[in-house]
Amino acid sequence: MSYSRESLVAALREWGITYLTPSDAVSVGAPKTHEQLLCALVHQDDSRLRLAVVPLLLRRPEISESVPALAACLEENASLELQTLYMAAVYMQRNWRSRLGIYLDDMPLLPDLFSHQMGLPLPDEQFGKAGLIELADAWKTRSEYPFDRLQALSITVELFFGQLKLEKANKSHAPAL
Repeated sequence: MSYSRESLVAALREWGITYLTPSDAVSVGAPKTHEQLLCALVHQDDSRLRLAVVPLLLRRPEISESVPALAACLEENASLELQTLYMAAVYMQRNWRSRLGIYLDDMPLLPDLFSHQMGLPLPDEQFGKAGLIELADAWKTRSEYPFDRLQALSITVELFFGQLKLEKANKSHAPAL
């Protein structure tokens, strides 16, 4: 099933990802489950929406439990895209663990589901940095669009940190009830 960009932005907002764009969109006709949302995102032409899988997994690591089954039932290209985005989240979580911990309480580590089968370093090697670099290089190599994947991931995580900073600032200035 195909979803509009606004429906996906609204669904992401409901899952706690609000940095994409100010939008009054409602999630009418949007994916109802996180599996449907992940599937819709990896099939998107809009790279910003596809990359939103990374902060979604960082914000809601509990949804990682369904990733292997979802990857197994997707067609090959979409499955590889999901695995790539998942491993990007794993590596970035290790790389930014201290900074993420400031904003996200009780953040369980995303399990390493695909590094072995993708021929990538273990997530804890150099705090995820080695894996992230190799992942970005492999992703760029297999793509028809040779833009800098590492930079795109860095921009995405910085946008997510901006969202988290704003949320924290709004909580600290909220009136006590």
